[in-house]
Amino acid sequence: MIKKIPLLLVLFFSAVHSQEWDYSGSIKMHGIVSTDSLTPFWFHSNKRGRIDEKTNFSGYINAAAQYTFSPDTYVQIGGGGLFQSGYTDKIQPDEYYLAFQKNWFEGVIGRKQRTELFNGLSATNENMLWSLNARPMPGVRFNTTRPVMFWRDGWLGFEGSLEEYLMDDERYVKNTRVHHKAVKLVFTRIRNWEFSFGLQHFVQWAGTSPDHGELPGSFNDYLKILTGKGIGGSAEDGVSEQEINGLGNHLGSYEINLKTSIRNYDIEFIYNHIFEDGSGSRFVNRPDGRYGIFISDIENKKWVDGLMYEFYYTKNQSKNSLSTDGTDNYFNNNLYRSGWTYESRILGVPFITLKDSRFRVGNSIFVAHHLGISGTAFEDLPYKMLTSYSVNYGAKGSHYAKAEKILSTYLDLKILQAYMDLNVKIGGDISSASSPNLGVGLQLSKNLF
Repeated sequence: MIKKIPLLLVLFFSAVHSQEWDYSGSIKMHGIVSTDSLTPFWFHSNKRGRIDEKTNFSGYINAAAQYTFSPDTYVQIGGGGLFQSGYTDKIQPDEYYLAFQKNWFEGVIGRKQRTELFNGLSATNENMLWSLNARPMPGVRFNTTRPVMFWRDGWLGFEGSLEEYLMDDERYVKNTRVHHKAVKLVFTRIRNWEFSFGLQHFVQWAGTSPDHGELPGSFNDYLKILTGKGIGGSAEDGVSEQEINGLGNHLGSYEINLKTSIRNYDIEFIYNHIFEDGSGSRFVNRPDGRYGIFISDIENKKWVDGLMYEFYYTKNQSKNSLSTDGTDNYFNNNLYRSGWTYESRILGVPFITLKDSRFRVGNSIFVAHHLGISGTAFEDLPYKMLTSYSVNYGAKGSHYAKAEKILSTYLDLKILQAYMDLNVKIGGDISSASSPNLGVGLQLSKNLF
């Protein structure tokens, strides 16, 4: 049982008695069997932290109430509970939040699942650093919901977000905080084209280290985090320069998106360049990053209504850098040793994986091709298919003796849409380092309101 029911959930259940609110909710149950003790890659990756590698059963229920003032102004309160077998094997809050939107501005307080993008066909969702692979962290988020133009009927605008979270899981540095900000310029001067260029910046900071005690976490330290200013090691913070490049563990991504429409198809080209220190931010680690294209059909019930191809490359990691930063070690950090994870799940692209102990990243040097296709077969059988081929080389200081090649497949087919929906899931992994692993799953789901 959940020992503490968040105040927001109490407010939610008291609000449902009001007739001024619109309600939504759903319940889902998953059952999975596989030929290995761990399920195939796409059965547990990017599943919002609801299914781990050993999960055979998962069930969750979510509900929300929303009061709408106008088409683009609302207040929403929601929550839900989750149970999953496997490593977790307990009941957890899936989300609990208070959200509001006014025109182009949105705010969220609490723990809220993020929006799925690209019809769920991407291997990472938003960018290489921010996927749907883990349960959401509690915190606060402010963001734009659409491009905001600098002048009326203008062709130049921006999108942005500011987020602060607490890592309340069991980790090496307890109570680590996460700061995230993003800004993107949007250019629409050319007819039928939208070009955007932006920056994502994440920082793990503060917390209590078993080696150094309380790490810098004052308001002045936060201002340095906010501006991306590093302070290096010093006697007063007890952290050496070999362990930290600046205040906290910094991660970033440059992003370029190009959107257009041709007949009935919306097309988006995607580029992400990731970095974790100064050399990477100067593109010394190129061509590391994500390269992709997403095509969607505006008409429904087509055999193919969405297609996405992505190419991932992380073999450089600033290996030729002449700076003192040295070779990168993506998603690992000597001070924040649990790395870019939450509840032993990678927060970014899931092709970067943990060691068998589920502590520290074991593979971050890889090349991957990923293909996602969605549509409707025979006019009434919606499906989603994912296929990935990755070559894994290990991580800094622990390269694999021989590169591991993995082909991962996954098919999600909705075979029944009635009182409850029934999905069949089939997939498997074929690896050069282990025996094939095949899996089958069933999902029952129902909308409650």
